Amino acid sequence: MVVQQPMCLIRLLHFKSSAIIPRGGTVMVAPRCLPPRSPTPDGVKDWKVQSYSTTINTQFPWSRIKGHLKKKATVRVIKVGDESVSEGRAGVTHVNQHSFNQTLGGHPELSATEKLSKSEESFLARNLIVLNEQISNEKFKDLLKSCFESSWTNCPNISEEVRWDRSMTHTYDPSFMFSDVSNNMQKLEQKPSVKNFAEDLFKSDIAMEEELPLNFANSDTTCLSSPLSGFSHVETASLPEISDHEPHNVAQKLEPKKVSHTNVKNKKNVPKKNKKSASVPQNTQSMPVKLEEVNVAASSTKKSKRKRSSTNLSDKHMYLEDEILNVEEDLLPDLEEKSVEAPSTLAGKSVKEYKKVKLMEEKNKHLKEMRRRGREESFNQSLAAYLCMCVNLGMLNRATHTLLYYRQCFKHSAAKFFSQKITSVHPYNIVLLGHAEKQNLKKMEELLKCLKEDNILPNEATYAALLNCLGRLPESPANTSDINTYLSAVKEAGIDINSLFNKVNFVRKGYENALRAVRRVLPSFEPQPETISFGYNCSLVDSLNNSLYSTQIASPADGVVTEAELIKWAEEQFAMEMKSEVVINSIVNAEKSKDTQYYRKMLEMWEERWRTVLRHTFTTQVSVLKKSFFSNQLDKRMTLYPYLISLPPEEFVNIMMQEVQRLAGGSVSFSLPKFILYRQLGELVFKRYLVQYKKKVGVLDILRSVYKDYLSWYLDSNKKDGVTYIPRIRWQELNSKKYSGLSLEHGPVEWPVPVQVALGKFMYSMILLKVTVWSPLHSEKNAYPAVYEVERMKGYRTVDNIKPSPALVELFQKAAKSTLTFESMVSPMLCPPLPWVSTQLGGYLLINAKIVRLPYNAHQQKQRMAECGNQQLYPVMDSLNQLSTIPWKINKPILDIIIKLFNDKGCEKLNIPQPPSQCPEPGKIHPGMKSSEAHKTYRQCLEYDKKKNEMYSLWCDALYKLSLANHLRDRVFWFPHNMDFRGRVYPCPPYLNHLSSDVFRSILQFARGEKLGPNGLKWLKLHLINLTGFVKRKALSDRLKYCDEVMEDILDSADKPMTGKRWWVKSEEPWQTLAACKELAAALRCGDPSNYVCHLPIHQDGSCNGLQHYAALGRDKSGAISVNLAPSEVPQDVYSAIAALVEKEREMDAAAGHKIAQVLEGHVKRKVIKQTVMTTVYGVTRYGARLQIERQLKDLDDFPPEHQWAASQYLVFKTFLCLEKMFIAIKEIQNWFTGCAKIVSECGENVEYLTRLGLPVVQPYNEFIGDRASVTKLPVSFTMDSYMKPNKRKQKNAFPPNFIHSLDSSHMMLTSLFCQQAGITFVSVHDCFWTHASSVDIMSKICREQFIALHQQPILEDLSKFIQKTFRLSESDIGHENAALDSRKKRIINFVSKIPPKGDFDINSVHDSLYFFS
Repeated sequence: MVVQQPMCLIRLLHFKSSAIIPRGGTVMVAPRCLPPRSPTPDGVKDWKVQSYSTTINTQFPWSRIKGHLKKKATVRVIKVGDESVSEGRAGVTHVNQHSFNQTLGGHPELSATEKLSKSEESFLARNLIVLNEQISNEKFKDLLKSCFESSWTNCPNISEEVRWDRSMTHTYDPSFMFSDVSNNMQKLEQKPSVKNFAEDLFKSDIAMEEELPLNFANSDTTCLSSPLSGFSHVETASLPEISDHEPHNVAQKLEPKKVSHTNVKNKKNVPKKNKKSASVPQNTQSMPVKLEEVNVAASSTKKSKRKRSSTNLSDKHMYLEDEILNVEEDLLPDLEEKSVEAPSTLAGKSVKEYKKVKLMEEKNKHLKEMRRRGREESFNQSLAAYLCMCVNLGMLNRATHTLLYYRQCFKHSAAKFFSQKITSVHPYNIVLLGHAEKQNLKKMEELLKCLKEDNILPNEATYAALLNCLGRLPESPANTSDINTYLSAVKEAGIDINSLFNKVNFVRKGYENALRAVRRVLPSFEPQPETISFGYNCSLVDSLNNSLYSTQIASPADGVVTEAELIKWAEEQFAMEMKSEVVINSIVNAEKSKDTQYYRKMLEMWEERWRTVLRHTFTTQVSVLKKSFFSNQLDKRMTLYPYLISLPPEEFVNIMMQEVQRLAGGSVSFSLPKFILYRQLGELVFKRYLVQYKKKVGVLDILRSVYKDYLSWYLDSNKKDGVTYIPRIRWQELNSKKYSGLSLEHGPVEWPVPVQVALGKFMYSMILLKVTVWSPLHSEKNAYPAVYEVERMKGYRTVDNIKPSPALVELFQKAAKSTLTFESMVSPMLCPPLPWVSTQLGGYLLINAKIVRLPYNAHQQKQRMAECGNQQLYPVMDSLNQLSTIPWKINKPILDIIIKLFNDKGCEKLNIPQPPSQCPEPGKIHPGMKSSEAHKTYRQCLEYDKKKNEMYSLWCDALYKLSLANHLRDRVFWFPHNMDFRGRVYPCPPYLNHLSSDVFRSILQFARGEKLGPNGLKWLKLHLINLTGFVKRKALSDRLKYCDEVMEDILDSADKPMTGKRWWVKSEEPWQTLAACKELAAALRCGDPSNYVCHLPIHQDGSCNGLQHYAALGRDKSGAISVNLAPSEVPQDVYSAIAALVEKEREMDAAAGHKIAQVLEGHVKRKVIKQTVMTTVYGVTRYGARLQIERQLKDLDDFPPEHQWAASQYLVFKTFLCLEKMFIAIKEIQNWFTGCAKIVSECGENVEYLTRLGLPVVQPYNEFIGDRASVTKLPVSFTMDSYMKPNKRKQKNAFPPNFIHSLDSSHMMLTSLFCQQAGITFVSVHDCFWTHASSVDIMSKICREQFIALHQQPILEDLSKFIQKTFRLSESDIGHENAALDSRKKRIINFVSKIPPKGDFDINSVHDSLYFFS
């Protein structure tokens, strides 16, 4: 054999306990041909490995060694074939088992004719570190130097960064290991000892799976735990502990079952080793080449306690649950020994200790089983996504081989907890469908045998694929016999034939083919459509079931747009979503100076360069991965390659270019963690692929047809009898008429998080390496990376972030581009959104908007929503649909004023962001300055930089929102809505929406106006005065009088907003006040105000809504009065009442000589404690409350700064004390909420509950399986909260505010549904309800009625029953086997079942409360 490309692979094994490699330490190398050399003599100096990452070396500013490298021996350069690989922070890189076995001796011996030439041998000798060789300082330095200086190692290959980084999924290209792949494959096949590759491979993986601290098993549940699987990770293998008296024989085989962990007590007795240890005698015999022995040896090392450190933690996948278990095992005696001891043998040990050990043992077993199940389920989902991609891309054979490969791997595995088992029929169904379209019945039958052998039951989709295939085949006796056989199997499985055609999504004429097959046996068969229930099954909305088909409700867009216009706009929306981006003109009025033109040309030049180099780099790297994907005939594991060819390369380039623009629009001082950025970028790729997929399989054509009919219904204000007014019901009716076997909900299997992160990492690696810019810009000489990594301290933790370089930000800032590019989902919709009819369909036309915004690992709530069914969620869906049907338009006069101010360098007083050039520069440090003055100036410079960056971020945010508003200034648009996990509702477009600040709320109006009518003018005046906040504590009649008194100022503000008296500027909400001034002036001047058509939304805001719900839950009379639940002549101000109580407390303390109380005289104001009172019900801590009050004290000009901290601490204590006095029931209910949450989380479960409208809520607070330093350090694995340990502290503290938020949301949704039935416009901003001036009275009545109906429900009682039933905390669940345990459980049950006592407040009095919402 001729070696064409020598290969050198450095593998460094390090001790966990020390970063020093002792003399005589073994360095494993992969020599292919050379025999091992004898060890070098002793006397070699100790050395510490400190190397620069090739990735970091490309960053700007110049790279530095990260702090965490000082404590770990690390080799970062791995030389493979013709590349240098950035390996990350690892001590060992596990390579492909197949390649590694060949490299270390698994390859057939060279024959005499295949001996190397002297030149080849000398070259290898110069470039290989031989097995068991001791390395000197000089030799190792020379080797690393040669690796860095070689021409083919200077720039790391992008694909290698993705392949070898331990925190990322990656692929492997064996061509880098072997110059002639085909020759090596032939030799491999000829060698009997390695023929069963899968079995040999997974023998080593079994050891790692069982004995390592589950880092490998947990590192990526989407794939195999084998070192080189397509989604595997680079892991660290440590040398076993070797005593000074034992020979260093690493070749000794360790049995996995005999490996046990050493507890902490034994660790304390081990003497601390010196960094310079004596040389250890070594066995010079050849080392076995199986990697499993190294891994088993690694598992025998002692576990170290996990300590908090200010240094950055390793990127190694350190799973938190495993670490917690390790600590628990260390704190207790060895559980394996304890578990077999009988109580009688525990001499001198208490029974209590024995029970504690047994309890801990059971807990550990439960957690390990939960982790195994989580890895197993996530593996099946990831496999399904991968197979779906392969089938959709035409790689059916690859999908089949991958499926069978994993099946065989598990079949030949002896691991007890091997988690990569195919337990779902879904992956099989995907491959079966692919073979059905190819009419390959034989292959399908083989797969069915596999299903039977694995005890996996076929479902409707399985039999539908078989009928699809049989229907495509020519009719024959054999064909008819097969159809009869499978129809009999369908019947035996208890499946109705109709369900095959109703529940299964057929693509590419699959419906017709399956129906043809059935009719060959049953000629008269006709599929019966599935019966859909349209009504509600919730008691709070039962009354609406009687009016689902009311004909008295007008269209929300009546008179706003014609049907022809709406159809045209819908086509524009389709085109925009298919393009996946929207380009709009910027509002920036840049001066056409020479500098601006110069920088614009420079930016255009750089953008063209970036686009070219990114396109070239991307295609090059994908071609490398393609070679890897198709070259290895044995390894059929999941890789990244199919996902990288899901879109044309130009689409990936566009995504990367948009990301550069987005980063450049941020602040130099602000940066996001890498993990978040990677995932967001990968998610964009999936959304674009989703649009292309829907077009390909025919969903788009069906959607266009149904949506056209839906638009006709949407504009119809004269509905006939039997036609509903509810968007969901109408969509379901229209869809059922045109159903042809393909549901509009159909789409590809959602890509798991590891895939999305891997794609983002792949693209970001190119951005980091290839996107450069001159620095400084005017130099035009040296180009540096435009985006780079930084480390930021977050408390005691270090977080890896990505941020733009100052030169990039400066370039975009000075160029002031005339256009802006956004993703299509950023813009409001140009047509009505799709109604939510299920959790999978709704919102945008083609882009799937998630109905619930969940963290990436929140799986349990999705599962609960799927289990409950769509009908239980109908009230929630219909509320979202009602909010989404409201059309909006831009208030152009207000927008023009704001844009003019924005381009005139902003206005800080009016909250119009200023450009960073308006930030006043600090003084400069001069040589003659005193040290104190220099220090002061230095601090001012730091504040200046911080302030400037913040100003630029705010300026960019305003630029995007105002540019979008200007783009839509002459259009009608809609906001699709979704909700968070608690049920709180938000519009989907992130920039321009009515949840923004005062400035951007003022530019939005209802597109459909309504006449003011008899009472509309009154509510318009009250709305204006409420916005000012001048007379908020006075009665409504007094507010109307005040409005008449200042009418001259109001009209002056409307006519001359910038040049007149500017009365509106003094308002609490100045821009909305100005919009109301203009509307009121127009109404008064129209002649007959009652006929004036008003488009301005009128607000009705709740009075500290969180406290209102608490007071209603506890029927707390005093609390109800203070938050306006009870009728009163004037509005009650809870903030002023609390401030008055605090002031009384302060006066008593001041009289007693309390210094801080005396300092606070005259400073205890409503404004100081308002935010703290408001957020108390939402879980604010004393620490957070102190910061809130301190911030308010800083704004007081006359308060001494030296007392701010002590005063804020004092006021926090007094504020909480007065709140408990005023709201007696609040503390009791909060304590009960907290206690219930603590009990549930201590059971190892996430807290969950049902909202009053049937939405399942699961709190997504878990102990992340990964590095706790930051999200960026999480392993790229498919973690799911269903199988994670709950974060007890967060679960406990978050439950009270979350439950109140859910009540708040339920009240809003009820109001929304009944306002829709009443035919009035309704929009909400959480607890602030908006409608037309003419319908305020109707909305106010509905708002009060639904609040009463909500709190007449047994809310706390139902919650108690739900917790007892869900978490088995009822009397019937007591086992009566353990008296102590039963006694504890009884106490828990008594606590959960004991509802806090209620007061005597009559909830019906809310009917008469004028200021409940006002």
